[in-house]
Formats: sequence, C-alpha cells, structure tokens
Amino acid sequence: MNATLAMLLALGAGLALVGGLAYWQLVVAEGAYLGRRVVVWLYDRYAPRYEVVKHFDPQFDHQMLAAPVVDHLNRSGLRRARVLDVASGTGRFARAILAAPAFEGSVLATDLSPRMLAIATHLLAPYAARAETRLADAEALGLPDAGFDVVACLEALEFMPHPTRALAELQRVCAPGGLLVLSNRIGPDAWKMPGRTESTKAFVTRLSALGLRNVRVLRWLVDYDLVLATKPDAPATQQNAPATPA
Repeated sequence: MNATLAMLLALGAGLALVGGLAYWQLVVAEGAYLGRRVVVWLYDRYAPRYEVVKHFDPQFDHQMLAAPVVDHLNRSGLRRARVLDVASGTGRFARAILAAPAFEGSVLATDLSPRMLAIATHLLAPYAARAETRLADAEALGLPDAGFDVVACLEALEFMPHPTRALAELQRVCAPGGLLVLSNRIGPDAWKMPGRTESTKAFVTRLSALGLRNVRVLRWLVDYDLVLATKPDAPATQQNAPATPA
C-alpha cells in the first residue's frame, strides 16, 4: 500500500510539473521558447477569441496610441503619412490610427499569423482605401528601406526568436525623422520570461545605443510600457542619454 501510494504521489507530482511547464510555455510565454512555428500556431488558434478576450477600448486606444502619433505627424508637417504596424495581430494599432480624424495617411498592417491577419483585414474594411494587410515576418519584412514615417510593433518583441534583429528591421524601414512606437514587457509576469524581457530602463538604453533619439516612455498597460523613439535624420554621432519613464 505504501509503495502504491508513493507511486501515485510521484505520478501526480510529475503530471503537475508537466502541466505547469506546459502552461508556462504555451500560455504565459505564448510559445516563445518553442520557436516561430509554435507561436504562429498558437495565435492562429487564438485568433477567433482574441478581440473578445482583449476587449479593446477605442477611446483609450485613441488617447494612448493614436494621439501621440498624430501629434508627431502634425509637428513634422506630414499630412499623408505612411504607417507600418508590424505584428499587428487583429489590427488594434492600425484601427486606432485610421480612426483618428486628424490622420489622413495610410497604414500597412503585417503579421505572421494568417488567421490573425484575416481578422485584421475584416476589421479594417471600413478603411479599405487607406489600409492594407500583408503576411510578413517582423525579422525580414521584405519592405524598402526608409519606406514609412511611423513604424509600430506592440506586445510582440518578446515573443520573437531574435528581438534584436526585429528592432534592426523596424529601424531600417523607418524613414529618417520617423517615429518608432514600441512596447516593453513589464508587470507581474515579466519575470516568467527570462532572457526575453528587460527593465524599461534597460530597453531605453538599448534603443539609445541603436542611435534612436528622443526616447520617451509612457505608462500604458499593466503588462506593458509604451516607448516612443525618433530615428535621426542623419547617423547619430553620439549615444543619447537614457530617458526617464513618465
């Protein structure tokens, strides 16, 4: 009896461990440690429920996402700006920008999940004349250098195989003087993704080391800070001082 009980307890502990690891890998880390194919597979499966679970607030998205971008474009004198939304998902950022009355430009939304992109295409239909969707890898977009005035990538970098490579690609397709709109993972679950997350201060320092200017941090979500940065008009001659979170 004691041997049987010990065996059952060991089996239960083993199953609990396997279940915990599976939850961490598939739910918390969203497949990030298992490779690009697993991440895409998970998002394809999650796509039909994504909008319901996230429950996006258009007014909040206008205030936090669209307003800073429109302000930058107004100060830059860009009326018909070209905006790129990388790892767009169902098009949250793209919709927020296109819904802003002061925005007269166009948006290209890209993602590596076909089903997420299909939903984005459907939700962007009211803006079809100014919106386009395309299947693309954030680390190799296949887009021209300096082709966009605003480049965004939100809630995604930590799930990519090579975030540094993705950052370089985002910077490459951003026009000189253009705005990068990024996010940095924070919050109670950030520590559960070792090697994939870093403090916002460290993230800002990394962006500055890449030559980006005017790096600014905005408090956005429980799990994410919003980080804005400007690509210099000419190659940076010196590293910028790290920004202080607002």
